[in-house]
Amino acid sequence: MIALSSIFILISLFFSYSSSHHEILEVYDARMGQTAKLFLLSLPDSGALRESSENVRQLDSWMKNIQAAHSDDDETAYGHPYEQKVLIQLYRDGRVVWGSHPRHHVIVHDPTYSGFGYVEIEGKQWRYFQLPMELHNPEHSEYIIVAEQQSVRNEMITELAFSTLIPQLVLIPCLAFVLYFLIDRHFTPIAELQQAISQRSVRMLDSVTVGHNTTELSPLVTALNRLLSELDSAWKREKRFTGMAAHELKTPLAVLRLNAENALNSDREDELHSDLRNILRGIERSDRLIQQLLTLARVENIHAMERVEIDLKRLVRHVMGELAPLALRNHQEMALVGDDCTIPGDESLLGILLSNLIDNAIRYAGEERQITVTLKDLPDKVQVYVTDTGEDLTPEAREKLFESFYRSNREKGDGAGLGLSITKDIVKLHYGTVELLPRENQSNTFLVSLMKNQSVSSMLKHDELTFNAES
Repeated sequence: MIALSSIFILISLFFSYSSSHHEILEVYDARMGQTAKLFLLSLPDSGALRESSENVRQLDSWMKNIQAAHSDDDETAYGHPYEQKVLIQLYRDGRVVWGSHPRHHVIVHDPTYSGFGYVEIEGKQWRYFQLPMELHNPEHSEYIIVAEQQSVRNEMITELAFSTLIPQLVLIPCLAFVLYFLIDRHFTPIAELQQAISQRSVRMLDSVTVGHNTTELSPLVTALNRLLSELDSAWKREKRFTGMAAHELKTPLAVLRLNAENALNSDREDELHSDLRNILRGIERSDRLIQQLLTLARVENIHAMERVEIDLKRLVRHVMGELAPLALRNHQEMALVGDDCTIPGDESLLGILLSNLIDNAIRYAGEERQITVTLKDLPDKVQVYVTDTGEDLTPEAREKLFESFYRSNREKGDGAGLGLSITKDIVKLHYGTVELLPRENQSNTFLVSLMKNQSVSSMLKHDELTFNAES
């Protein structure tokens, strides 16, 4: 950038010099033309100039005093030394009859010529202007020549060029320093950011910090850290899912293998049937575990979803209808009571939520129990109560109920302890709350509260959720 700026400055200097050279030549030519005309107008008459020896001697005396100056820059009482480089001459019949300099340099010219031209005298270049005293006289017997040494013009052009060049040459290092300072100041944060990003990997997704952060770079760093946070969360979820799947499937598969080996080695038909039933139950439990693991992975990877108005009562009826065979097998009764209500959300996820709560009640309440789902339509939210008349839970169970892989009663049910953990995540996605209410009337009740208004302000208000399981 510094080199490019320097090139632009040099190019501008070149064009400035060229333009100045042309303009100065035009100014000098104009002055020569005016001088010739003024001299012509100052003559006693248009046809002759008196040759006075006294005037000539006076002019010679002036010029000798001027020549005595020590340098061309020293002014004298008789004029300036530069006058020696300027000539005004009157020609008649090709002969100089009057000149401004005692040494009458005869300008080699064409007597019939009129206008500007160049001539070399004693090795020096002169610029001259020839003006006839009678414009309509074709012979041009009398005419005036005004001439200047080209060195005078070149000196002026050089002075002007240097007066422009020197400040700009001083400007180049100053500009280079300023550019270096600005570039270093603004690119240092980018270099720090590049170094910080290069240190990140799939196993190291910490937030990026920039020591010399800037207003322009801050939004980029914020967005990058948000992305790294999401990647880190996804990586941790993947590790957790892999670990959970390996851990939870290890025991069922070992049991399946043991039952299969027992069945192969069994000689008695009743033992064979028992082993086969155990294999079938193991397959069912493994299938349920896999489905719950996949559901958990799906729910955990959802960050945004499309919300539609859902008829919650219709959805509860559908879920209860799917689980009715399981309740009938346990000789249980199910009932749905309450208000008609709608709620914005994802129908498939809310279906999983209701299925987990009702299925949990069916599996752990015990045989010949009552399971009731109650809907309440309030002005700002909808409440879902899932009540069963099963046994009371211990304080430890109430505290850990929503933790992944926690099973309060391993003798009942064949779950993996993921149902309520999945329920908690789905409720969180819908900006609601879920809790286990204190036991009342010999019943256990789960309460799910879902907000009707899930706008941005409502989401911010319910961003930090609490999932209570206290007695």
